[in-house]
Amino acid sequence: MTQSKTDAKLDERIAVLESAPLRWWAGEAEVVRVYFSNPRTREDDLHWLKLQAARELGTVERLIEALPADLTRIETVVGRDSFEASTRSVYEEARHYRLLADIMEQITGERPDPKELLALSGCQSERRGHPDLPAMTAEIQVTHRLLETHGELAEVALGFSEGAGAAIFYIGNKLLELPYTSYSNGAVEKAIAEAMGVIFHDEMRHGPVHIPQIAQAIRNDEDLETARHIITEKAVAHLRLRNETFGNPLTEARMAEIDAGIGVEPLPVDYRNITPVSPYSA
Repeated sequence: MTQSKTDAKLDERIAVLESAPLRWWAGEAEVVRVYFSNPRTREDDLHWLKLQAARELGTVERLIEALPADLTRIETVVGRDSFEASTRSVYEEARHYRLLADIMEQITGERPDPKELLALSGCQSERRGHPDLPAMTAEIQVTHRLLETHGELAEVALGFSEGAGAAIFYIGNKLLELPYTSYSNGAVEKAIAEAMGVIFHDEMRHGPVHIPQIAQAIRNDEDLETARHIITEKAVAHLRLRNETFGNPLTEARMAEIDAGIGVEPLPVDYRNITPVSPYSA
């Protein structure tokens, strides 16, 4: 059976959107690879764990705040499948927080302070930044600007970008294969790798799984180019956020090279054939 023109056009749009952020997602994986390949201290790990746990907890808060409105609109504006996916996302983001907080407690022997974390999250409904985190603040400003400028198209396109292709979690899951040094005889690295594996599979269902729906929402070539621009601009800013989270292991010069596509290859991750539900939630 020959492929219809409509299907061929959809495949073409998916390919354009899918390829748009790949160099920056690979750059995020490079951030993590460089970080773990260099000597680290407990304080270094606590820095990025705190910031990532903060993002997970802030996301939980934002998603929970949206659920009551979704509940009132179920079977009308909000479909039951969509509502189920939203509630599953709350559970999965809470799981991410728990996994990272467990590692923090493993390192320090103390429970993290959720109030401190929420102040650092940048993921709450008001999406504010933090004076100590300029790259995160800049990324939030970019997101606001894209939404204000492009409206519904930006909302749709940015859905693909959630989790940035799960790149840091993909490479974090492979931590034990990197030439790391350990202050814990490997115990902390093992816990991080296991947590990253779970988060990777969950995040693949939070962002990249939506690419076919995004491609279907594209009305014309102008929309396609705008969506590609939105995804690209978000990816550029998000790479800086990730670098900041891990204590800036990449130089500005190296990030500029990634922007230009120099010395960076897409990750060997299949963003097309993603099951709807994470294997850890099925």
